Amino acid sequence: MKAIDFACRFLSRLQRDELSPAARLVLVAVAAGLEDKNDISHETGLSHSVCTTQLRHLEQLGELRCVSSLAERYVPAPAGKERLRRWFNFHTPASHG
Repeated sequence: MKAIDFACRFLSRLQRDELSPAARLVLVAVAAGLEDKNDISHETGLSHSVCTTQLRHLEQLGELRCVSSLAERYVPAPAGKERLRRWFNFHTPASHG
């Protein structure tokens, strides 16, 4: 798959997802390896308050798990990993007939 095809399919899946755009951005940032709330806010361009709200919302939904409440560090929880897998997996199994 060409990079442009991948990007188009990925963005199309993101747009169809029921999460808010800010929540999708935060989840992708965490999946990309950003764990610290301040790093996520800085790299995504979201304000600290919006970032905090989205992180807490995603945690309540079971999409993220806080691994250090003192440092406010997050990782994808099982539900978040599954959502990310659906967003990034473009393999369609061959039909058997």
